[in-house]
Amino acid sequence: MSQNNNENIGNNLQHGPDISARGDQFIVQENKKNKKNERHQDNKNQDHNKNEQTDRSIFHKKDEQNSHKIQEKDIITEAKDSPITKERKVPKDLCETLGNAGEPRAIIAATKEKPNGTPGRSTSKSVLQQHVEFWDADHKGVISPLDTWRGFRKLGFSLVYSAIAVGVINGTLYKAKHGSDSETFDTEGRFVPEKFEEVFSKYDRDNKGGLSFNDIVQIIRGNANAFDPYGWIAASFEWGTLYFLCEKDGIVSKEDLRSCFDGTLFYRMEQTEERRKKGVPIIKSSVNININSAKEE
Repeated sequence: MSQNNNENIGNNLQHGPDISARGDQFIVQENKKNKKNERHQDNKNQDHNKNEQTDRSIFHKKDEQNSHKIQEKDIITEAKDSPITKERKVPKDLCETLGNAGEPRAIIAATKEKPNGTPGRSTSKSVLQQHVEFWDADHKGVISPLDTWRGFRKLGFSLVYSAIAVGVINGTLYKAKHGSDSETFDTEGRFVPEKFEEVFSKYDRDNKGGLSFNDIVQIIRGNANAFDPYGWIAASFEWGTLYFLCEKDGIVSKEDLRSCFDGTLFYRMEQTEERRKKGVPIIKSSVNININSAKEE
């Protein structure tokens, strides 16, 4: 009897570690299973949070747009005893296509009609850099007087006018951004959609989608700052050049002005001048010319 008990105790002692090991293995497996379930639940929670954030973002955007619409309706932009505020109206309904139109755009010339700017333009250069890029033909980062002269000649301007352009532009280039302008470019070279749209809401009073010579004269006068003769001369030269370059039936179209700011107008006009020299019939506004083929990015 005593011998059998001793054998049972010995067997229990012999198999004891195996039972303990199996117990530990079961616990480890359960822990792994629990961790897997926890990870799965975490992933589900993350997906749920992302969906909630997306939904909130969409609703927030819609609420923001509705808020802008309400604010636009509530804002008084004309004063009864100030006729000039009635004559020079501010642009309306910009939030639907441009969002915050007063926020400067660094790389695109965005307007109400083209909120994404010109397709295919550089995404690394500011709008001002794009504007002057036409004159930096060899991409050395410097626009010399000779570069300016050649650029104006490519656009079809006379020898005398090109020489004047060199004096006006390169002779005072150190002054950078001048006064008495439309402020469509900010001081860092970004494009401000609201300021661009103001040009047309204030001066294109018959909603023709462009600017006549008289409209341009009114723009120069309206933007003129006191004691700023250089700004007056520079603004007159720039607007005059634009008018002579691309007016059609006495009108500079809104799209031509927009493309002037991001520089694509100059490549279009260069193509037009080349066609003229070859005797090919042209349309001065060059609307149907493929501007993306004018220059490889």
